[in-house]
Amino acid sequence: MWTLLVALVAAAPPVALPKVGSCPSGYSTSGDYCHPGSSARYAVVKVGTCPSGYSTSGDYCLAGRDDTPVAVAKGGSCPSGYSTSGDYCLASSRTVEAPAELPATAVGKVGTCPSGYHTSGDYCSPGSSARYALAKVGVCPSGYSTSGDYCLAGSTARHALAKTGVCPSGYQTSGDYCLSGR
Repeated sequence: MWTLLVALVAAAPPVALPKVGSCPSGYSTSGDYCHPGSSARYAVVKVGTCPSGYSTSGDYCLAGRDDTPVAVAKGGSCPSGYSTSGDYCLASSRTVEAPAELPATAVGKVGTCPSGYHTSGDYCSPGSSARYALAKVGVCPSGYSTSGDYCLAGSTARHALAKTGVCPSGYQTSGDYCLSGR
């Protein structure tokens, strides 16, 4: 079941990340992934300089607080609703209505943007009705539906990662994806 929330910034919960070098603080190695522990904060793979509000933790940028805005690696101009912060696009302080567990964030543009998103440069930027989306690799995982070149989270969706090797601890295989157990 999805719980809707209205926040002043687009914050995201920590999720498993692809392992690049050492895992960030609060995460542990689990196969080819870094799995968040109970004290983990949202993190992104480091590309150049970490964005405002984030600190370097090995090969990752770690959010300074739980309400730090979502950052996505910059590829061209930032999408609408995001501002440039070093080599990243940082969600602007704004009201965002999104599922607490799987917030809709900008995703790199691959073909046509998924339902609820609009093209913004090299990104698909979420609108007010957007659901969590990830680029489609094979068949969408359980709980997700196909929307062009993307998989859109349904009401029972769990966090999904494109599978590379063995799924991290707490995740299970669902076709070409790893799905969280919660």
